[in-house]
Amino acid sequence: MEQEILALFEKILSRKVGFHDELIESDILDSILAVDMVLEVQDVYGCMIPPTEVASVLKTPADLAHYIEEHRS
Repeated sequence: MEQEILALFEKILSRKVGFHDELIESDILDSILAVDMVLEVQDVYGCMIPPTEVASVLKTPADLAHYIEEHRS
């Protein structure tokens, strides 16, 4: 799952990130890219990230992986 998630972030961000990198606090992931990521996660994994949870779910790639594992349809 780790490599899948990192590949997904690389696709959206056009750059490599670490599995535990802080993406929002370090301004790597802005609101437009966050929307792209939410749509990609829904498309690829079939799980919707509620707007109220986007900041916490997309905080790091590890957080997203954990969320997907719990909410995958």
